[in-house]
Amino acid sequence: MKKGISLILSLCLLLSSVTACANASSGEEAEETAENGSVSEITAPDASIAEEALSDYDLKQLIPDNLPERSFDGQAFRVLTKEDDYNGEIVKREEILVDELTGDVCNDSVFNRNLLIESRFNAVIECETHSSPQDYISTVVQAGSDEFDLVGMYNHQAKPPIIKGTLLNWREIPYVDLTQPWHNQLANDSCTVYGKLFAACSDLSVSSMTYTYAFFFNLALLEDYGLHSSDLYGKVKEGTWTFDTFTSLIENMYQDKNGDGKKDRGDTYGFGYCVVNPADAWTAAFDIPLTEHTEDGGITTNFLTDKSVSALEKLLELHYNNPGYFKYTEQYAEEENFCNKKLVFAPLRIYAAYTDLREMEDAYSLLPWPKWDEAQESYRTNADDKFTVYGVPMTAYGNEEFVGILYEALSAESYKKVYPAYFDTALKGKYSSEPETAEMVDIVMAGRAFDIAFELDNIFGGLAWIYRDSINANSSDIASSYASIRKIVEKLGPKVIDQMYGD
Repeated sequence: MKKGISLILSLCLLLSSVTACANASSGEEAEETAENGSVSEITAPDASIAEEALSDYDLKQLIPDNLPERSFDGQAFRVLTKEDDYNGEIVKREEILVDELTGDVCNDSVFNRNLLIESRFNAVIECETHSSPQDYISTVVQAGSDEFDLVGMYNHQAKPPIIKGTLLNWREIPYVDLTQPWHNQLANDSCTVYGKLFAACSDLSVSSMTYTYAFFFNLALLEDYGLHSSDLYGKVKEGTWTFDTFTSLIENMYQDKNGDGKKDRGDTYGFGYCVVNPADAWTAAFDIPLTEHTEDGGITTNFLTDKSVSALEKLLELHYNNPGYFKYTEQYAEEENFCNKKLVFAPLRIYAAYTDLREMEDAYSLLPWPKWDEAQESYRTNADDKFTVYGVPMTAYGNEEFVGILYEALSAESYKKVYPAYFDTALKGKYSSEPETAEMVDIVMAGRAFDIAFELDNIFGGLAWIYRDSINANSSDIASSYASIRKIVEKLGPKVIDQMYGD
């Protein structure tokens, strides 16, 4: 693998050391770990070995977390997070805690991470769930009850405890170094207002990776149209993987599979999805920011531009006039239909690689979302807004050192051990024979742009969902749509934000 590929994803394809580290399920090692309750010894790479001789995985282990050696005398690190949702398809407790080794590399990497940290700091990691952690934590804090050290929330539901002033500022928590690679700087910088960050995103939030959107494609169906995956990878690397390129590509991708002479869900299309969460990624993909920082660190918006208008017009052309596109009506229907060979391309969460796509017969790979044009500097995307962000309850005041050390350690070890396990599982799937796939996923992850407009939702009048709503309404009159929320966005919004983040 080229040295230039970052230390996030491609490591999983190259080396069995990932599995050796993350997979405590193999043979006697798993049994010994389960019986003894301790982590198998992990030998750090010899720093004297030339950097070029080390694997990407080993290089990651060499990055110091710069945490002091402390013993907390068995103190519990108490985490509150979201309970299972969407019929058990969304499980957030497993980001924090799993109960036993199962032989699943993802599960076992979390188990071993926690044992390592608990042993290192003489602490105990605990986790409770609640249907509305964002509301419950405010109730607890306002009652003056010190029950939790950390709270995990859906990104788009993080506003209540922020507006009620029940969270501490991450940028003042000791030992949390937000410049380290296990913190999502794009997300955290976007959500910092007047120097304050109340809901942070790090690699402890595995869902910020698994819920990220990418363009998946079916290799066999693609070849039916005389194309090969190398053609697409080449366009990405050349910087020519643009929206116009993509829409031209799928224009003739349609097959009347059920032979009824009608375009319906029984047929095969070049592209399709339910216009809900995936549609929210278009603004990020086209590098159209929903919000911007002012010189004094505040937040404003300049959304209504020639580019945002033109982008919507092109999106409507795709969704209503391109014969290669099909609009599904059920949320996440694109995952099932891609798996069933009904779509050549589909905008899917990486999460699908661990669920529906594990049973898929055809090989597949993925690409970043197409850019607006070739002049755009990088490929961008966002995530399903149900990924986890974390806050520190105000009742943790005075205990910040403990919270900071445990959170930083969990985030760092997730970056070093848990993420590789997840990517190892995904990248050893049907598309593992495509060596470029790791590089494509690397590009996708590097471009995750999580705008604060999602986190603060109605403070910006639903601006985060303006393309979704406009596409579903088949309306190009974005000026009118924006006018209906302008008072909130430009007048009420700043006042509320000043109240939330001001001194």
